[in-house]
Amino acid sequence: MRSTSARFMSKVLLMSILLVNFVMLEPASGTSFSIGLELSVVDANLLGVMPGDTLILEPGKRRVIRINNIKGDSLNYVLIRNGNGDVIIENDDLYYGFVISNSSFFRLTGNVNNENNFGIKILKTGKGANGLGIGELSTNYEIDHLEIANTGFAGIFAFSQPTCDLIANRGFFEQRNCIFRNNYIHDTYGEGMYLGHSFYTGYTIKCNKEDTKVYPHEIKGLKVYDNLVENAGYDGIQVGCAVEGTEVYNNKILNYGTANEIMQHSGIQIAAGTKIRCYNNQIITGSGTGITMMGLADSYIYNNLIVNPGKDFFPNDVALRIHGIFVDDRLIYKGTSHYIFNNTIISPKSDGIRFISTETSKSLLANNLIVNPGSNYTYETNDAKYIYLQKGADVRLDNNFFSNFVVPTMLVDSLNSIYESISNFPLSGKGIDISIYGVNQDLMGVPRAMIPSIGCFELPVKNNIFNVKKDDIDFLLNNETGLILIENKSIDMMKQVAIFDLSGRKVLNFSQNEPRFFMTNIKGLLRQGIYILSVERNRSVFKHKFVVVN
Repeated sequence: MRSTSARFMSKVLLMSILLVNFVMLEPASGTSFSIGLELSVVDANLLGVMPGDTLILEPGKRRVIRINNIKGDSLNYVLIRNGNGDVIIENDDLYYGFVISNSSFFRLTGNVNNENNFGIKILKTGKGANGLGIGELSTNYEIDHLEIANTGFAGIFAFSQPTCDLIANRGFFEQRNCIFRNNYIHDTYGEGMYLGHSFYTGYTIKCNKEDTKVYPHEIKGLKVYDNLVENAGYDGIQVGCAVEGTEVYNNKILNYGTANEIMQHSGIQIAAGTKIRCYNNQIITGSGTGITMMGLADSYIYNNLIVNPGKDFFPNDVALRIHGIFVDDRLIYKGTSHYIFNNTIISPKSDGIRFISTETSKSLLANNLIVNPGSNYTYETNDAKYIYLQKGADVRLDNNFFSNFVVPTMLVDSLNSIYESISNFPLSGKGIDISIYGVNQDLMGVPRAMIPSIGCFELPVKNNIFNVKKDDIDFLLNNETGLILIENKSIDMMKQVAIFDLSGRKVLNFSQNEPRFFMTNIKGLLRQGIYILSVERNRSVFKHKFVVVN
């Protein structure tokens, strides 16, 4: 064991010359450098950090930490980790918490050998300050097992801003192979995760006092998975300029958009210039749209569970539209397509899916389950509130299931409760095969059947009583759960559903404006006995006798 000291300069707010004290340990592979609590700025180049080395952050509290100039290589990442205990970073007056700049081929982790789930905690930053900022030409890195909270702006902010000298701009710099996984981010003022620039098509800055249009760099190989984002003020996860190899999956986003900032409060926002596979995410209760797609087509959005998007966002103002999934033409190349499969969307404030892209062609929306959309606009067809297509959109709709019925006992914070509620619908084996698009599992990793279920869950076949009485009316009664489902296969819209006892007395009555499905729960409402179901349509009335068994 040997000790060394070095002095170096840093232009950090409220800091000038810092004494660097570190201990070098020499394990079998690489050298370990211990970074003491007194250090706020670390220059890896001055320390002599080489590929395969390790920076160990001394446990305890510190106000900020900045690490510059890490240079690993593709086979030997530099590891940055906590020591034997938690690293805690907190301040309420500085413009950052943890910054990594001009670095490549490194991993920052708060969990080594499963010793601690979140061993690095960035628990507070000043106004407008990010929790973790990674930029200034940083690329090829992995960020995992951090807890980030109470930030003045984003939890994680990761890209390099365009510059007048062009070194960080498109065509001169490219960010590659970055991973964000297993992080817990909560109670942020801005976005939970802000990954990539928002303005792919360029914007104007001052260079030598002249207005100059600059273009943000592209990102390739971005992976964002297994993160928990809770109580984000703006978007839960925002991804931009990620043109190739982008995957956002297995994330859980709860109570997003707490600041009610219009246009900045989606569960997942896919910004311009992004081509993506966005799948297996749980997006539960927020002020904005569940998934906003403004990126490039030839993207895939599937197996996502979206519950209560916009539920409490100015509920009496119908002009403020909030959807389950929203797709537009922010930047689209003609001849490309969107693929939106097997999503489950429950109780959006407005439309289930609102698709207003007219520049794309041959897009496919299939196997989506949409329940209880809140739209009360006047549409030509009632189905439009489930999936609204802009006039001129080239979209094929296939085997989507729509219903206004929500199981009253469903708990939105319980995946099991949602699964059980959804399993009451006749979804098993009702989808189309989408394996050719690389979708072979459901939200929970269950293999998809050859003919898959509709929605984000692959459901087992249930032996429900299913009486087919006419070619265009299916009547289902499940005496065990008390659920009645009517599927109307005719274009003649259902207007009213009523139930009569054998004396002719109307015991239940439902006004109905659904062209396809009607579901209700009769458990506790009807005693054991024989009843007559009446379905009134525009041009016909269908009646069917059924038995309730208690």
